[in-house]
Amino acid sequence: MTREKLQKIADDFSDNSPYNFLGMEDVSNTSSGDADLNNYTKNNLKNRGASPEMLLTDDFGSYKGMRFFERPVFSITRADDPGFMVIKQPEAVGKHHLLPTDWLPSAKSVISFFLPYNRNTVEANKIDPVEPAAEWLYTRVDGQKYLLALGALIRDALQADGYKAVTPYTEDSYIMRVSLDPIAGAEHVPPYSTNWSERHVGVVTGLGTFGLSTNFISKAGCAGRLISVVTDWDAEPDTRDYDDWLGYCNRCGACIRRCPPKAHYEGRQGKDHGVCGGFIRKTCEKYTPRYGCGKCQSGLPCDYTPMKSTEASPVAKSTV
Repeated sequence: MTREKLQKIADDFSDNSPYNFLGMEDVSNTSSGDADLNNYTKNNLKNRGASPEMLLTDDFGSYKGMRFFERPVFSITRADDPGFMVIKQPEAVGKHHLLPTDWLPSAKSVISFFLPYNRNTVEANKIDPVEPAAEWLYTRVDGQKYLLALGALIRDALQADGYKAVTPYTEDSYIMRVSLDPIAGAEHVPPYSTNWSERHVGVVTGLGTFGLSTNFISKAGCAGRLISVVTDWDAEPDTRDYDDWLGYCNRCGACIRRCPPKAHYEGRQGKDHGVCGGFIRKTCEKYTPRYGCGKCQSGLPCDYTPMKSTEASPVAKSTV
C-alpha cells in the first residue's frame, strides 16, 4: 500500500460510487458488502434498529442525484502515538475510549479520513439561521451509507494488500451514546460520548483540530464527516502542524453565534450536549426519518479552510 494508491482508491470511490449520490443506490440492498447495514441503522436512525428501507422511499424531486461529499483528505499517525493515551484522560474523552491496539492488537498505524460536504450543501445550510437545509439533512442521514462504505473499502483494500485492518465505526463493538438513554452493555460509556471519537482521533493523526463549539476543523475546513481505519501497515506518519487542540481555530466565535439553541458556552470551549441533543431531536420529529443541524459547520470563516490559531488552548497544549 502507498499513500498515492490510498488516495486514488478514495477519490475514485468518491467520484463514482452510487452511495455518494442521493437516491442512486437502494440502502436496503444488503448483498453489496460495501457497508455494515446493522451499524448503519444502529448509529444513524431515529429509532435504532429500524428498517433502512424507510430512508429511500421518498420522492426526492430536484434533489435526486445530488452529491453528498467531495473527495476526502486523510492523515496518518503511529498507533502508539502518545496522543491516544491523552484521549483517555477525563478532560478529553475518558478511560472508556479504546486504544488502536484494542481494535487491532498488531496495529501500527491509524488513518483518519475527512469527507468534505458538497459545497452546494454547505452554501444551502447558510441561508436559514435555524432550519437545516434539505441538502444537509439528506447528506447527514442518507450519506451515512457512503461514509461507512468508504471506511469498509479502505479496510478491504489494505487487507487485499496483505495487511490487517479494522474500521472501528463499522464494528459491532463501536459504542456511541447520543443521549441520557441507557444502552444495554454500554453502561461504562457516559452519555454523549463514544468509545472511539473520530474527532479526537483526527486531532492525533494530524488531520485537524477542534473549534470553539467542539466542531472539527480539518485541513479542508469544518463542514464534513470523519471515519478512520486502524491497520498493521507500517506507514510513515504525518507531521502535525499544530500543537494544541484548537490549533486550526482563530477563536472568532462564529460557530458559537450560529448555534440555534445557544448550546455553546461563551468564553470557553465546549457545549451543553443536552441542549444540542434536544434541538436535534426536534429536527428529527419535524423531518423524520432525517435529522440534523450543521449550523456550527456552515456559514463560518473555516467552512472550507482552517484558520490558524493565534493563542494556545487552555486544554492540554502539550498533548498533541
